[in-house]
Amino acid sequence: MRLHLALTAAILAAAAAFSVRALGEPGALVCGGIGADERARLAEETRGANLALELFIAKRGDYVAGADVTVQPLDGTGHGIEASADGPICYIELPPGRYRIEAEFNGVTRSARAIVREHARRPVRVALAFPEEAARGDLG
Repeated sequence: MRLHLALTAAILAAAAAFSVRALGEPGALVCGGIGADERARLAEETRGANLALELFIAKRGDYVAGADVTVQPLDGTGHGIEASADGPICYIELPPGRYRIEAEFNGVTRSARAIVREHARRPVRVALAFPEEAARGDLG
């Protein structure tokens, strides 16, 4: 019985490792990526994404999950994306254009800009680093 419960817990943890939200539609967001195997599986599952976002703590390099992510087109056309990143690595499929990417974690906001080109062979990579204080949640 204990083995069965442990196996069930392991399977559920693996299934929850990342969430797929219909990648293939513009604005779809897929997050996950803790561990080399999961990162490889996530990259395989997200072919077609043209923006890759990585969230981490600056000095330690520890990954961050649970940040609120916003992606807004800078030209004012189209709709933005607002989602919770349930993993530290997110892939997004966007129409070509210029974007502002923001992530908020424990009261700290980090942002970057990116240009997504049409027919790009690889996703544009954006890394957002949070300070140690955000990881501890002791801001304020």
